[in-house]
Amino acid sequence: MAADRSETSLTDALTRVSGVWSASGYRFEPVAGGTMAAVWRGVSVSGRSPDVALRLTPKPAALISRIAELVDGAVEVECPRTLAVGTVETEAGPRTVHVCTWIGKGGADRSDPYGLGRDLARLHAALDRPDAGDFTDRRLTFERGPIPSSDQDLPPWYVARHLWRDRILPRLAQNQATLRHQPIHGDLHWDNVVAGGSGGSFGFIDFDKVMHAPPVFDLAKLLATGFFVYQGDGARYQQARATDLLAGYRSIRPLTQIEITAIEGFAVILNEETARLGHAFDNPHYRHRANAVGAWWKNRRRQRPADPLGLREPTSRAPDADEQLRLPRADG
Repeated sequence: MAADRSETSLTDALTRVSGVWSASGYRFEPVAGGTMAAVWRGVSVSGRSPDVALRLTPKPAALISRIAELVDGAVEVECPRTLAVGTVETEAGPRTVHVCTWIGKGGADRSDPYGLGRDLARLHAALDRPDAGDFTDRRLTFERGPIPSSDQDLPPWYVARHLWRDRILPRLAQNQATLRHQPIHGDLHWDNVVAGGSGGSFGFIDFDKVMHAPPVFDLAKLLATGFFVYQGDGARYQQARATDLLAGYRSIRPLTQIEITAIEGFAVILNEETARLGHAFDNPHYRHRANAVGAWWKNRRRQRPADPLGLREPTSRAPDADEQLRLPRADG
């Protein structure tokens, strides 16, 4: 769905929230991005007021207000603070107007995964506070990717799914009772991480997909979407950076071996989700990425079947069966 960034939509949106928040003294500029929401940046003409973001999203106002209350209470990390929420009718149907503070100083510093892991752990701790609200109606779900036709070679992402995913999901289901669940960001890729206002910190934006799920899902999405370098038709996994990310996270919040296993499983499933979106929206870039990473997962079974992402901490005992993630033999 294309986001509506027309001047008429902007004017109507500002009118709907004028009783709660005044746009006087602001100049608004549309912001490009891959989001379903239309976004404008409000810049103070005088320079004396902080910048704001005006978002026009298809998410219902009641949900946006719930999420705003959750995020506004996460004072330990830099997140947008809500100024106003309203509803406006557009040609595409009702939309929620969300005005919040504009945070960050551009793109995040990708050279500091340890710091990102640390700030993400702080975000998770803040979202898990007693007054966070009930988000159990928003749980983690996945759609299956498309099934290739019988007259074509099986794409690497599909083969990787066959080798890994169908054996991972049952194990994840068995371990649901031991995986902690709480409100999490839900859509944590690099575009939703910004450079924080204070030196060396990170900020987090676009919380529309907040869900009640294991916090390691946010880590898995970061790894699956931001820790591979694409080279031709292949992909190279940045293991040292991924290790630093988890080390930073663990410096604030510990992770169990079962949670590490879940990261591995979620990363495989998220690659299938990339393929699904590539086919659903006819995006060749997504399909290429899914195939490149899928080929990496296929090859990884021969190299590190018991620790595919290199995230396990050394242990003096043999791991339990439910802590292992092993690929079957190709003929198995």
